Amino acid sequence: MTDRQILEAVLAEVKGLVTRMDRMGEHQERFEEETRNNFANLRRHLENVTDRNISLLAESHLSLINQMDRFTVWMNKMLVDEFKLNSLTDRITQLERRHS
Repeated sequence: MTDRQILEAVLAEVKGLVTRMDRMGEHQERFEEETRNNFANLRRHLENVTDRNISLLAESHLSLINQMDRFTVWMNKMLVDEFKLNSLTDRITQLERRHS
């Protein structure tokens, strides 16, 4: 094989490598664009769906807390009334014992 033939073979190989590298560059550009699109879609999903769901959960949680507060107030009043009733029942029992 002559020097010229060797150089031509090397040149052909280099041209093949350049072609493959160009294709790899195109694939990389497509991959980067798809990645950007995926991140944009994910960001939109987080903003539109996840953030909204978190807000709904927070509102529901606040509503439940308010209901529990009202229930607690009602239970406290009921307990106070029960204490009063027990006290009155005890006083009546004491009065009945004294007068019987």
